[in-house]
Amino acid sequence: MELMEEERIKLQNEIDSMIAVLATPVSDNDIIEIDAGGKIFRALRSTLCRVAPADTMFSCMFSGRPEEDTLLIRDDHGRVFLDHDPELIEIIVNFLRTRKIEKLSSKPVRSPKVPEGKKDEFESLLHYFGLTDFFYPPLPVSLTLDIANMDVVQPNGFAVHAAKSKNKIQLTKASGRNYMTNHMYFLASKPSLDNSKPSLDNSRHGSFWKVTIDVLPDRHWVYLGIGAVDKSFEDSSSYGWSCGSGVWLGGSKLNGTSGWTEFTEGESLYFHLKLNKLIMFSVQKNRRFVIDIAKSRMDREYYIDFNLYDPGNKISLEPLSKDEREYLLLED
Repeated sequence: MELMEEERIKLQNEIDSMIAVLATPVSDNDIIEIDAGGKIFRALRSTLCRVAPADTMFSCMFSGRPEEDTLLIRDDHGRVFLDHDPELIEIIVNFLRTRKIEKLSSKPVRSPKVPEGKKDEFESLLHYFGLTDFFYPPLPVSLTLDIANMDVVQPNGFAVHAAKSKNKIQLTKASGRNYMTNHMYFLASKPSLDNSKPSLDNSRHGSFWKVTIDVLPDRHWVYLGIGAVDKSFEDSSSYGWSCGSGVWLGGSKLNGTSGWTEFTEGESLYFHLKLNKLIMFSVQKNRRFVIDIAKSRMDREYYIDFNLYDPGNKISLEPLSKDEREYLLLED
């Protein structure tokens, strides 16, 4: 009888708790306390449920729904207990806070910085909570170069050899007695014509690519930038940088160096075309170069442009990896 009475009291307490939960109105402005490995965090329910509850385990935990609440582990003070690294939980909560006010900021919110030794653990935690795509959205198709389906156009003949693999195009200026025929050899690298969006994306996200200066002879000319197909760097559609003559804006050479440092052999360059700016970041020099594109020319179709002059010049075109893209944006 005593055991039965104890069970009855226990069951009644559970029923009372459930009734209390059902009777308590849930509000986005509720302040939720979290005990993460002994460190206490306080945040609004609307912050913790920034991602729709139906989409993530994390939001479901704090949605206030009775069926979810009964599954939560709580500490001695009734706080939701998360048996995870408190530093990583703090990064998650702070990023959710930042995303709440994203529309009020003039700059897009970047993915959070994570201590170097904890990146793998953080990614595993995001996967567990269902937050991976929210923290690291997959690149839109327009941002990633489909190297396998890109063409290389050479209006002045085929003095440049293009070796193409799945993720790289390597361009080598041919040698020989007639290498100066047609003067400078202009190339435009572009997606195939059957692509629904053949030109570079110059919209909100922009386009990213990487160029490596593999070989740069002593007497050199290399131009890297953007422009229209079948047009040279002297055309009004062209914006970029070159060895020997500096910066080109709308087909005109910029007077003065504007901080330009020339290309060097072995240099890796990250490019980002976005709205009215062309950005080039040199990894080896840890320097960022920016060209402003005239607003009247923003609606043009742009392609990745190259100009190789001397025999032996060799450069490689590749898509930027996720980490390289994030690094470039941090420098932006």
